[in-house]
Amino acid sequence: MHRYLRRFILISSLAYLLPSGANAAPGYDQDRNELQWVMERLKEWLPGTWDSFPQVWYEEHVRAPSNTDDGIHEHWYRTFALIDAPQVGEVVFYGQINIEGPDGPIIGGSQVLYNAVIDEDLGAVNIFGQGPADPEKYENLHLRPELWSEVRQREPEAINCDWLWRRDGNQIFGVLQGNAPDKQRYGPGTCSFTSARTGEEFRADAEWVLTPEQLWLYDNNWSAGFLFLGREDQTHLRLYRVRPYQCEVSDRNGTRKLSAYDRGFRTSVVDNSGRDYDLMLLRAEYPRNKESGLVDQLKLSLFSSEEEQPIASSVEQPIAKNIELTANGISVSCKLGDLLPTLYGQ
Repeated sequence: MHRYLRRFILISSLAYLLPSGANAAPGYDQDRNELQWVMERLKEWLPGTWDSFPQVWYEEHVRAPSNTDDGIHEHWYRTFALIDAPQVGEVVFYGQINIEGPDGPIIGGSQVLYNAVIDEDLGAVNIFGQGPADPEKYENLHLRPELWSEVRQREPEAINCDWLWRRDGNQIFGVLQGNAPDKQRYGPGTCSFTSARTGEEFRADAEWVLTPEQLWLYDNNWSAGFLFLGREDQTHLRLYRVRPYQCEVSDRNGTRKLSAYDRGFRTSVVDNSGRDYDLMLLRAEYPRNKESGLVDQLKLSLFSSEEEQPIASSVEQPIAKNIELTANGISVSCKLGDLLPTLYGQ
C-alpha cells in the first residue's frame, strides 16, 4: 500500500472531527475594514492549484531535513476553488489534495467545503470547514460546477474549532481555536476536545500562512496522544502556486501537444535511436552557480534514466511566457497558458 495512503487511512476515519486547519496564539485587533481586506485576499489568493514538489526537489537534491526521523516532506498537489454554493454559505471554497500530482489519487478525508464569514467579535475571518456528505460523488468538484448547487457539508453543527484568519503585514494566516472555552485547554489559538465517537482527546497545533505565491502549512493533529497528521519536527509543508503551460513536443514518436505546469510536470520522450528520457518543467529556487543563496528560475530539463543530473536544460525567468529546449533529437516548446477560470467560481 502506498505510504501516503496508509498514513491517511486514520485521517479519513477522524476527518469528521474538524476542518483542515491551523493554530497559533491570537491577539490581533483588526476592525471591519481590515477583516474585509483579509476576506478579499482569501478570495483572490487561495483559489488555484498548489504543489509542494519544489520543496521535495530541494530536499532531495540540495539539502534534506536534518535532525529528524520524518524524512523529506510529502508531495501534495492541492486545489482550492471559490464556488457558488449558497446552501453552504455566502463565500464558499472547495479543496482537495492529490498525491504526487494532479493525476494521483485523492487523499481520503482531504475534500473539504470551507464557509468563510467575517466575525468582528473574534477579530478574524472565521472559516468553518468540513468534508462534504458523500465525498466520492464530489471528487474534483472544482471542475464540476453543475454540482455546486447541491453539495453540502456533512454535519456543520458538529464543528468544534473556529479557523481564524487575520492579516500580518503583507500575508494572511489562519489558526485553529476551540469554539468554546473548554476546547481551548492548551491556551488561546489551540483546539482540543473529547471525541464523541472514540472517547479520546483530539488536539490540534498548526498554522497556515498564505501569500499570492506560497502557502505554508504546519498542521499537527493528535488523537489519544498519537500524532496521526503532521510531523514530529514541526516544520512546514511548502506549497507553491501552479501555472499552466501548453507544450509542443517533437521526438521519435512524432509531434504532440501536452497540457503541462511549472511545478514539476514530467513526461516521457524518446530520441531518434529509441532511447527513453524524462522531460521536466520546474519552477523552483535553485542554488546559484558560484554565489551563496538561491535564485527563482523556470527550467525545462531532459534526464536520462542513468543520470541524476539533467543532460540538457533551458533556463528562463520565473513566469516566462515561453521556454524551449532542443537536445538529442528532441525538441520542446512551452507557452504560458491562462489560469483555469473554473478555479475562480462564477
